[in-house]
Amino acid sequence: MNGEVLTNRYEVEQQLGKESGQQTVLARDLLTYDLVIVKLLTFSSEFEWDDLKLFEREAQTLKSLCHPCIPCYLD
Repeated sequence: MNGEVLTNRYEVEQQLGKESGQQTVLARDLLTYDLVIVKLLTFSSEFEWDDLKLFEREAQTLKSLCHPCIPCYLD
């Protein structure tokens, strides 16, 4: 997956984690050249609908947090 470009914007530098239905990667934003963390929800034979609920809940939580040591939610 290293070197792969996601949505024509994020170039994957390394995989940080992989769980059932989810992957987390470190990527470079090709517009700003900032390092970003990208969480991917994968629909495969391992996917369970509870994974989608957890993914959405994590995104909502991250949106509500504001601290210099916590990554900012972009989109």
